[in-house]
Amino acid sequence: MNTILLSIIILIFLAVVWRPTIGVYLIAACLPIIGRDISFYGFILPVSDLAALITLTGFAINLLWRALFKPQEHIKLIWPLFFPFLMFFLANILSIIFSHNPTSSFYYFLRWPLFLYIAYIVTPSNIIINPKILKRVVVIVFLSAMAVLVSGYLSLYGQDWQNSFFRLKSVYFWGSYPFGENHNLIAEFLNIGAFFVLVIREFLKNKKQRRLTDIVFFLTAIGIILTFSRAGWITLFLQSTVYVYYRTKHDGRKKLAIAIFALLGAVIISPLLWKMSVLQDSNISSTENRVLLTEISWQALKEKPLFGYGSGEFINLVGNNTRFVAKYGAPIDSHGVIQKVAAENGILGLMSWLFILIYLVKFSVLVIKKYYPKVEWVLPFALAALGGIFFQFFNTSYFKGRVWFPIALFLLAMRFSEQLYAKKNKNSSPAA
Repeated sequence: MNTILLSIIILIFLAVVWRPTIGVYLIAACLPIIGRDISFYGFILPVSDLAALITLTGFAINLLWRALFKPQEHIKLIWPLFFPFLMFFLANILSIIFSHNPTSSFYYFLRWPLFLYIAYIVTPSNIIINPKILKRVVVIVFLSAMAVLVSGYLSLYGQDWQNSFFRLKSVYFWGSYPFGENHNLIAEFLNIGAFFVLVIREFLKNKKQRRLTDIVFFLTAIGIILTFSRAGWITLFLQSTVYVYYRTKHDGRKKLAIAIFALLGAVIISPLLWKMSVLQDSNISSTENRVLLTEISWQALKEKPLFGYGSGEFINLVGNNTRFVAKYGAPIDSHGVIQKVAAENGILGLMSWLFILIYLVKFSVLVIKKYYPKVEWVLPFALAALGGIFFQFFNTSYFKGRVWFPIALFLLAMRFSEQLYAKKNKNSSPAA
């Protein structure tokens, strides 16, 4: 790490200690940057995780300073999703105890699940103390998604559109692919970002501005399609289906208009999809790869059903599978959170992980039922948050901030809405 870069990091850190909200804005801005790493004495961190670590450490020092010199403030921390994550952490600890590699499993637990919860859920939830800060963070996440989208469209320049397989991906910039080289990583963040566009839309009052966000959403959806990520397509289809269902629930005219629009879009894009399927015939499908990874997970679960092999051990299980290494080469992590958790943490871990997911889905359904359509941004916000976590049934970002930070923002948005709702009810009551 050169001196200039280290000096910049120190200055940012001091700024975060002074004002922790700067750190949250930094996390939101760096959220999609996973292809650019910072190395410090052999310890390597993606830029996004470095931003989260700086924010976590700066906020901790800020808390300590306030506790020592401003005891009258009565600092009270909140711990979102505490019980669901506690159950998952306990399952992780049990799997570590019975692991063949307890030291590496413990490090993996600290580096990924625990860091994820503390840095991307707890810390932002305690720094974002009012709706104004939250709205700024939402706008920054939206702008981050737009940077990924623009990068994706720019990547089409120079590709052979006629004779080779082309797709949206990250541009190569400054010696790396800042948003990740894999097309699934682009689709993953755009699936979240597309519905952040619709959150921004509900913030706007001007009709022209709202129409502009409709165009941006359309371009983002086309961008997801052009990544040719099957996981992206499935996630977008489910998100859009739920969105359309609620938006047209009591409006037959809207249903007809959207049906015509969807049919027109399918007609326009069908030739492109056909052309790409022809060009892809010679490519090796990843389906067989995923099937084999699932078989490895199932075998591991049968061998160690209760506690699993230990956190972070999935990639070693793949490396020890002669069939996988002979056919595909270097071992890779599970492309699906269910297979990974089942193999690493056993039935206890899988049940606790499913508990987290069920809790989030149930929470989202209840708040949509309570607030929508009175508060229209609730629906796209929930779909943005749930879209990122659903994508992990097919991808590898299960313990990364780009998936969980939007969930933390959604939980905060609902917390502030509950407070505002309770305040209005109190003011409108006869006693008031």
